Amino acid sequence: MNEDFQRLTDLIRQWNGRRRLRDGLIWVPRGLLAGLLVAVLIATIARLRPLLDNNEVGYAALGLGLAGLLISAIVALAQRYSLTEQARFADRQFGLKERVSTAVEIHNNTLAIPPALAKQQLADTVTAVQTVDVKAGLPLQFNRRDWLMILTATALLIAAVLLPNPQVNALKKNRAIEQAIEEQVQALEALQEEIQQNPDLTDEQQQELLDPVENALQQLETGNLSQEEAVAALSEAEADLKELGSNLSTNDLRQRLEEAGQPLADNAASQSLGQSLQNGDLAQAGAAAAQLADDLPTLSQEELSQLAQDLAQTAASLQGVDDELAQQLAEASQALQNGDISAAQQALREASGTLQQRAQEGAASQQAQAAADQLNQGRQEVAQAGETGQPGQGQQGQQGQGQGQGQDEGQGQGQGQGEGSGEGQGSGLGEGSQSEQGQGQGGPGPGGGHAENVFVPDLVDLSGEEGVDIELPAECIANPANCGGLLSETPTEFTNEGSVVPYNQVFGDYRNAAYEALSDDHIPLGMKGYVRDYFSSLEP
Repeated sequence: MNEDFQRLTDLIRQWNGRRRLRDGLIWVPRGLLAGLLVAVLIATIARLRPLLDNNEVGYAALGLGLAGLLISAIVALAQRYSLTEQARFADRQFGLKERVSTAVEIHNNTLAIPPALAKQQLADTVTAVQTVDVKAGLPLQFNRRDWLMILTATALLIAAVLLPNPQVNALKKNRAIEQAIEEQVQALEALQEEIQQNPDLTDEQQQELLDPVENALQQLETGNLSQEEAVAALSEAEADLKELGSNLSTNDLRQRLEEAGQPLADNAASQSLGQSLQNGDLAQAGAAAAQLADDLPTLSQEELSQLAQDLAQTAASLQGVDDELAQQLAEASQALQNGDISAAQQALREASGTLQQRAQEGAASQQAQAAADQLNQGRQEVAQAGETGQPGQGQQGQQGQGQGQGQDEGQGQGQGQGEGSGEGQGSGLGEGSQSEQGQGQGGPGPGGGHAENVFVPDLVDLSGEEGVDIELPAECIANPANCGGLLSETPTEFTNEGSVVPYNQVFGDYRNAAYEALSDDHIPLGMKGYVRDYFSSLEP
């Protein structure tokens, strides 16, 4: 009986192996098909929006196909059936009328029957299974429809890889922008660390410098940031740092000190202080002022008198540039003239503290300006990321419009004249070159201001547009001079229609009005950077 059951068990396992092979031939191609269909979907999306280039679509198709193939093979091979489950499958598949499953259950003592009857049942089962045609009862088949779909999906993917992708340029631009933004994130993190480790800055100054950098960094790290939004974030931080650097700047003071420090430099008692002031070394000047305060009791009356005159002269030179420092030096001078050495020492020590403070402000201003320059460069890199520099797209040189001329250290001049009629027709004529980004070679105009990085919009040709007819009042037709100078001029002739105002007198009002308007939500976010750039370039 054991030999017969062993023979039956071997047959059951053989049938189960063929069953697994049949299932594998069905489901493994379906797994491959599933992976390829997902790849076809991705390839379709990649042609509707910038997602992947052709090579990446090919790699994705290969990976997804192999993944589907592997997963389906693992699932098919991982199925485990007990002997009873295999026996029931054999009964169903080969029409054995539960003979095999009954024999297995009797052997496993699941069914309790007399031994003689069990032996007869097993013998009948063995006789029945020997007549089974396995190939006919459990055929191995290929699903033609599945394989046809596999071939179709493969052909579509090959076409997707070989045919040009209309989204490839947009994809390259997006990736260039993403890379540029990521580079700026790294640059901002490095700048943040640089500010934190600057020993010349106070904690308050560090925080003032860090705030714009951290705000820009936070915006760039949000993800899914458009090019315009990234440029606007960097531009805003740049403007804040420029303003901070301008507020803390000691350039005017250093320039004035070159002359104001001369009297003290010529005095042997205050030579160190005078020379430090002339050199613009405010920290050293602060230390020299403190030392001079300590040396006052050792000076003769004649030396004190001369020092008082020199301090008064230096204080007078600093009026209007640094009134606080000028007042302290003047107090020291007055105290020396009154013979009050103690008050003079106190005033010089206060001047020493002011000089040290100015030194820190100068360091903060330099750090702010350096950070602003770095942000300016980063902003330009993000703005230019993905640009191909094709002609005619607003990236080439623009002809001058309006009237103006400028020169930048003798490097070049640019002149432009514009003509237009009341019918909306106009033409622009210009001389002088401009760089590809709309940056003029000519530098500041007569009123000052740099012309670099000014946004120049594309010229719009209105020659084909029809004008609007306006009926003038009868008195204007009879006597045009009474209705304004423009009515007596030809359509293409303009004269000086406005009064002349010094540039530096009106620039501040225009700039402030523009910056105030930047807070208005009606201005697109991506255009705010251009407004800041425009007025920054026109700074007197």
